[in-house]
Amino acid sequence: MEFLLPSRGDSDAAQSPRKSVASTSEPTNQILFVDDDPNLLDSFRRGLHEEFEIETAPGGKEGLAAIHLFGPFAIVISDMRMPGLDGAEFLARVRELSPNTVRILFTGHKDLNRAIAAVNEGQIFRYLTKPCSKEEMVSAIRLALSQYRENVEAARLIKEARKHKLAAATGFLR
Repeated sequence: MEFLLPSRGDSDAAQSPRKSVASTSEPTNQILFVDDDPNLLDSFRRGLHEEFEIETAPGGKEGLAAIHLFGPFAIVISDMRMPGLDGAEFLARVRELSPNTVRILFTGHKDLNRAIAAVNEGQIFRYLTKPCSKEEMVSAIRLALSQYRENVEAARLIKEARKHKLAAATGFLR
């Protein structure tokens, strides 16, 4: 999938497609909340900023732009029903762009078929329903951060094993 970055005055950067933000080897603690309700985003920002690095986006397209501009994120928490790009499709794209990022679906709607699609397409770590207590959200975030660190370490080990395998194969061919 290609995504064109929004223009920020640098015409070359704005026109350069990026396929993945997963190239960084350093883990992050950033969390991205995506919801079309600005009051809810403000609530997350105010209630969780002392404990976590919080970014917010008012929709799926803006969430993808945030991932390109500020990512990678350890966790992306998304509403299900948003105009334009819904949570299932958005989280599936997050998975493509940043496979180590842990994805959480947060919704007030009880549409089981869409929730199943989101879980299957986006490989959702948790499904949280609105309203959600701060304690429940913090608990889910802590578990997701732990899962993210495991994902990053597993990716590092796989990369290292491939490098050694390639080195061994190259040495064998000499």
